[in-house]
Amino acid sequence: MSKTKKSKPVRDSDIYVSLGLFFLMTFVYFYLLGNYVLFFQETQSLFVFSGEYLNNYLIRPGGPLEYAARFLTQFYAGRFSGSIIVSLVLTLPGIILFFVNRRLMSGNSLSPVLLMVPSFIMFLMQANYYHMMECNLGFLMILVFYLFSVSPTGKYHKIIVLCLFPLFYYLAGAYALIFVIMYLIHNLSVEKTGQNYFFPILLVIVAAVSVLVSWKLIFLQPFEHFVLSPLPVLENNTYKAAFVILTGCMVFYPLLPKVASSKKPLLQNGRIYSFISIIILFSVTAYLLSGIYNPQTSRVLELEKLVFSEKWDEAVMFHEKKPSRNLIGQYFYNIALSETDQLCERLFSGSQDFGAGSLVLPWGDAHLNRGAYFYYSIGLINEAHRWAYEEMVVYGYRPQNIEMLAKTSLINGDYRMTRKYINILKKTIYYRKWAKELEKLVDEPGLIRSHPELGSKLNILPGTNFFIQFNEPQNNLPYILEGQPDNRKAIEYYLAGLLLTKKVEIAVNNIRNMKGSGYTRIPRHLEEAALIYYNSTRVFPELGGLTINPETLARFDHYFAAFIEARKDPSSARQKMQEKFGNTFWFYFHFK
Repeated sequence: MSKTKKSKPVRDSDIYVSLGLFFLMTFVYFYLLGNYVLFFQETQSLFVFSGEYLNNYLIRPGGPLEYAARFLTQFYAGRFSGSIIVSLVLTLPGIILFFVNRRLMSGNSLSPVLLMVPSFIMFLMQANYYHMMECNLGFLMILVFYLFSVSPTGKYHKIIVLCLFPLFYYLAGAYALIFVIMYLIHNLSVEKTGQNYFFPILLVIVAAVSVLVSWKLIFLQPFEHFVLSPLPVLENNTYKAAFVILTGCMVFYPLLPKVASSKKPLLQNGRIYSFISIIILFSVTAYLLSGIYNPQTSRVLELEKLVFSEKWDEAVMFHEKKPSRNLIGQYFYNIALSETDQLCERLFSGSQDFGAGSLVLPWGDAHLNRGAYFYYSIGLINEAHRWAYEEMVVYGYRPQNIEMLAKTSLINGDYRMTRKYINILKKTIYYRKWAKELEKLVDEPGLIRSHPELGSKLNILPGTNFFIQFNEPQNNLPYILEGQPDNRKAIEYYLAGLLLTKKVEIAVNNIRNMKGSGYTRIPRHLEEAALIYYNSTRVFPELGGLTINPETLARFDHYFAAFIEARKDPSSARQKMQEKFGNTFWFYFHFK
């Protein structure tokens, strides 16, 4: 009678290889595809090395956990460092559970896939750009304290666990309450002593006292802060489900040894079963990641990153190569065009799906962290300062609002406030060098005018005072031009708005003034508008001494001939014209 061959058990090296592959998978994802998630999270707060900043996190349970999360998040500013940190943090739960298994069962008695499930769930959650580092650290702290609690060092070990719980609650906040449930299940299912019921009751009492004392005597804050903070609060139902599943995996993990003792092969350490399970887990995760990854969001945030870094030419090329269909992405593309003096030259080389709405963002919380860049570009420094200050008041210190406040204060000659913002940035890691460079201009204000960026902003400050119209911000442009008609950035924003709203006659009538504003040639899209005007009126517009490029005239002849031919088949006309003339005002005028 033949015997069934028993599967070989999993070795420690197999587990290490599995964890190593997981680390590599997460690193590659966040370095290449998901780095936009890390960039977004890094820009949501500014970590400052100061006692005042630290104190803001010491005044509530869970605050130290958030402080540690902010400390790690600051390294997301570097693509490599951020990817390494996230990959390590996501791998650590598997490593900790490996040692937990050693305490709960002899040898590698559980399939390694079980100790990796929490890491995979956290990986999927981290792909959501609102999933912050404190959630990862919260579950890590649960596992570390659980490992400590199941690693007895003497007969008083449980008493030590009870005594340390209030400190653990202060450090981890509501995550400590998840640990209570986890450890209750452990005591009721794993422990086989007469203390099975006594110790869980005592732990619940200690937890309740910790919450009540913190609420009523020490921190004096709303009750929900003590039972919910710093748990994530998101409206996304998929994310909520993932959080509940992850929490369930944690709190019921102590039951696995008991279930595994029933000799179910999928839960045990058979090498074949384990390898198949891990391959399936990797495959399912990769499939789910493909659904979570949002290429449009990635493009918008990558473009935003280039703009924040003032890499204007790279931002222009990026949007033209990988066009964004998002309002914010097209807004930042237009900012980059303005800063490189190409707004009316290349406006339609990139996607323009929102008309004039992509030139100026309306006032409101939704755009508070981005709207300042339009005003800064056209020289309305006070309004840019106001937007940045309002963002700081609403959301706290962020890298971009502090940088903007420092620059606008310096341009306005408010050196005392400039030093204040510079001193904040000097207490950071990634923005310290930039702050020191700006500090040199405070020490020698005469250098500001020769600065390539700040000097150009000084030259286009409004020549007259007027009340800002923040509800209709585009109406500020004529007021700027009344006092300073040579402000080319304001001129081109004004003319770009006319082009995007197809007000051809008004746009063309402004060409006559361009030579007096310092132009030596007509920007390409205004040439195209002039030819549309001529084609419809048979009257050539007054160009104020400037001429239209012969290449533009020849290109218009080709366009007009192609347009007449394409109209014979209206169903395919738009596609055919876009292939050859999609980067022209003519195409925009006729087909958008």
